[in-house]
Parts: sequence; C-alpha cells; structure tokens
Amino acid sequence: MAHNFPKISAPFGRNSPKDRLVDTSLFAKPWVQMFYENGIKMYASEKIDGTSVGIVWDGERISFVGHTEKSQFCPRYLEYLQNNFGTSEFESVIEEVFGDSPVTIFGEGISKDYNVHYGFPEGNFIMYDIQNSDGTFYNRDAVKEIAKKLDLLYPWEEMMTLKEAIDFIRGRPQSVLCAGNKMEGLVLRSPVELYTNNGDRVICKVKVKDFVDGVKDYKA
Repeated sequence: MAHNFPKISAPFGRNSPKDRLVDTSLFAKPWVQMFYENGIKMYASEKIDGTSVGIVWDGERISFVGHTEKSQFCPRYLEYLQNNFGTSEFESVIEEVFGDSPVTIFGEGISKDYNVHYGFPEGNFIMYDIQNSDGTFYNRDAVKEIAKKLDLLYPWEEMMTLKEAIDFIRGRPQSVLCAGNKMEGLVLRSPVELYTNNGDRVICKVKVKDFVDGVKDYKA
C-alpha cells in the first residue's frame, strides 16, 4: 500500500533542460506568480532528506506506508517504526487525539540507512503534515500542536515570502535539525490551507542546488 501525499513541485522552470539553475521569471503555476509578486508570506520549513513515511490511523489501528506501492522500509527502520509507533501505548495516544477519525501522519524517516541520519543513526521520524481521509490537510498550527501531543519532532519553520526563502537558501544555511550538515532546501506552504481550482495543494519546494551554481548535493 502507498500513501497519497501529493508531489511537491518546484515553483520555477528552466529556460532549457540543460540548465542547472531555475529562472525566477518562469512561474510553474499561476499561484506562484501571485505569491511571488505580492510578497505573500508562507510557512517555510527545513526540507529533510530521508524516506517518505505515512503513519496511518484508520480509527482502530496503526499501519505504515511508503511513497509508492514498491516502497520497502529497511529492516532497521521498520523495527524503529514498530517499536515506537506500532505499540498499544502509542495507539492509545493517537486515539485520544483523533478518536475514530482516520488520518495519515506524514513525515521523513531518517536513520543511517537513509541518506543523512541528522544525528539519529538508529532512526527517527520528522513529522510535517496530517491528512484527513477526504484528502484535505490540517493547518500548520494544528499540525505543530499535535506534534507536541504525540511527542514527535517537527522541522524548523519560519514565515517567509518566496523571495526571502530564495535569498535564505542562496546563503547555503546549516541544517537546523543537525548542525554540521548543509540545509537541502525549504518546503513552503500557504499561511492557511489553500487549493487551486483543480484541487492541487498550494505548496512548493526550493532547493539550494536549483539556485546556487556548482552545488550538486546539499552536503557538499
């Protein structure tokens, strides 16, 4: 089983497929131009480079899903998930928060088996979103509050315009989650949950390598 977290696209295009850097005058979607030109603040959170995980609460029990049907968690990380979130104790906490309402808690799984472990070699789960069964998402304040109730890590976040976010990552900042690693980029969400007329969520990502020449990997 795969979760249905929507793909997060880049806000800008390239003049040529051969170009490494994006052109900020080529807006990928109409809402991007509106937000960019009007300086609308967005929630900008650190993009974590792990494996995509969905903790699914169906109203009775918990299960774990990856990004695609073929996704498989490595044995060490699956054991981490089961030991920390597959217990009757965690199910009781989940039930206290959500009752019998089905939700999926999305986050990045990190361990020494996935890319960078951010100081958690044996595993951790960085929560970033909660989705209802109807496909809608919780607002950011609610997500942060529930992260506290569930005792889950939540990524560093600030309010920024798209222009401010681009200037920020052009400075190649350090990861807030783990000092010593360079930040890969930012994920930007609308100040309240918004959707386009075709149902797409207003969300995008800006990655350092798309704006800084010569950066092939954010750890470089």
